[in-house]
Amino acid sequence: MKLARRTPCASLFLAAAAVVIFLWPGLNACLQYDRAAIAAGEVWRLVSGHWAHYSLDHVVWDVLAFAALGLACERASRPRFLVCVVTAAFAISCAVWLLLPGMGTYRGLSGIDSALFTLLITDLLEGQRQTGPGRSQVLAAVCLVGFLAKIAFELGTGRNVFVSGWDASIVGVPLAHLVGAICGLTVGYCSRFVLGSCHTQQWSSSTT
Repeated sequence: MKLARRTPCASLFLAAAAVVIFLWPGLNACLQYDRAAIAAGEVWRLVSGHWAHYSLDHVVWDVLAFAALGLACERASRPRFLVCVVTAAFAISCAVWLLLPGMGTYRGLSGIDSALFTLLITDLLEGQRQTGPGRSQVLAAVCLVGFLAKIAFELGTGRNVFVSGWDASIVGVPLAHLVGAICGLTVGYCSRFVLGSCHTQQWSSSTT
């Protein structure tokens, strides 16, 4: 039972799902974020669109990042990992819907990857805060600054940093990375605040 809790089943399953969807003929188009289809009532596309991809280059980058970050985050806390994924999926799609009304379709896990990255950073920073400053904390801070610089570059240029070779008609969506990063930070720090409050209440109860 203990081993089952440690096995990152959810992240592995979700990563595999993206690969299956990409390889299954026609499934990407059926599941992608499609503004017209969503307006017609196909609201599941707000979530499923993140697991659809445009090209081999696109799916490889996204799935590798998702698997690596998901494994680390899920091992730390499966509930927090799942909350982060679901929150980011909805928030990114809603942001695209509200702020990018001219975008008809959207695919990709990169926004959720951004959320998992910042969630992992909060784990590293919080862990080092409790045990004292160390190299891991410095590395985490440098990674966070570098990641924010990456997002700033993407917002300024409209180009994704790590994915190349896309069809000329495919446009990167830096907004998704920004919203994802905010979701990861929010889930990471809010979950720790809630847990801290619960521990404080338990301690108070045990001393009365």
